[in-house]
Amino acid sequence: MKSVRIRNIRKKLTIEAFILVAWTAAISTPAVGRAQSPDPTNIMPEPRAGDTNRPPRIQAQIETSYTAAGKTEFLGTKNGNSDAFNTSVNLSAPIPLSEKWIIPLGLRSQNLFLNTVPGVPVPDKINTLSFNTGLGHRLNDSWMITGIFSPTLYKFSDVGGNDIGFSGGINVLWRYSPSLTLTAGLIVSPDSDLKVLPMVGADWRINDEWDLRLMFPQPRLIYQPDEHWSFHFGANIVGTTFRSSDTLGTSIGRPQYNDALGTYRDIRVGGGLGYQFSKAFRLEAEAGYSVSRQIDYTRIDETVDFDPAPYVRLGMNLGF
Repeated sequence: MKSVRIRNIRKKLTIEAFILVAWTAAISTPAVGRAQSPDPTNIMPEPRAGDTNRPPRIQAQIETSYTAAGKTEFLGTKNGNSDAFNTSVNLSAPIPLSEKWIIPLGLRSQNLFLNTVPGVPVPDKINTLSFNTGLGHRLNDSWMITGIFSPTLYKFSDVGGNDIGFSGGINVLWRYSPSLTLTAGLIVSPDSDLKVLPMVGADWRINDEWDLRLMFPQPRLIYQPDEHWSFHFGANIVGTTFRSSDTLGTSIGRPQYNDALGTYRDIRVGGGLGYQFSKAFRLEAEAGYSVSRQIDYTRIDETVDFDPAPYVRLGMNLGF
C-alpha cells in the first residue's frame, strides 16, 4: 500500500507541474483564421472603443471525444477495462461596461460516460454545469487584470445542498510585445484535488505561420499556412470535479463512495488539424494518446487509475 500511495503522490505532482506550465490567459480575441482552443476561462476579450454600443458577442464551443478502454487500477490491483466518451459545451458572452471594464460571462456543461467496473468506484456518468462571471479591468494597452468566480453544479440527479461548489481566481496579463503575451495568476478550487494552484503561461506568435500557445487546457504549437487551414501538436486536458450518485458505493460494496466528491482528469497528447470556414465557424479534429487518466476521491484519499489508451476528438467553434 505504501508504494501505491507514493506512486499516486508522484502522479498528482506530475499533473500539477504540467498544468502550471500549460496555463495561459490568451483572452484577447484571436485573429481571423487563427486556431482557437476551447477554454472555459477564455471569456474576456480586450475592450475596444465603441463596444458599449454593441450587444454581447456570444461564442459557442462544442466538443466530443472518445478515450479507448484501459484497465483500471484500484487499491493496488488491476481490474476490468473502462473507456470514456465526453461531450462538452462552452458558451461565453463578455459584456463591456466601458473601454476599461468588462464583465465576463460563461456557461460550461461537461458530460462524461464511462464503463463501470465491478468492485471499482467508476461512475457510469459524470454531469456537471458551471457558470463563470467576474470583472476585468484594462489598466493600459499592456496590462489587464481579471477576477473570475465560478459556481458549479456537481451532478444533475438527487441534488442536495452539498452538490454545489465554488471556485475562483485572479489573472494578470502583460502584453510584452505584439507577438508575446505573458500571464500569471492563482486559481482556488476548495473541492478539487488541487485546491490552490499558482499558474503562469505565454502566447508567442513566432511569425505569420507559427504560434506557440501554452494555454490550459490545450497547450499547443500551431502551424497555419493560410487563413483557413491550421495544424497543431500539443496536449488536451479533460477534467471536472463531481459528486458520485447516492448508490455508487452500495453497488460495489463500498458505501463510503456514495455521494463522494471526486475529480476526473484525462491528460492527452496528440496532433490534429482545423479548418476555418468563416470568422464565426471553425471545425477541428485531433487524435493521439491518453497518457494519464484518473479519478481522485480526495476526501477518501483513494484513486482509480486507467491505463494509457488512444483517443480521438472533434471540436466546433461558433460565433454569434
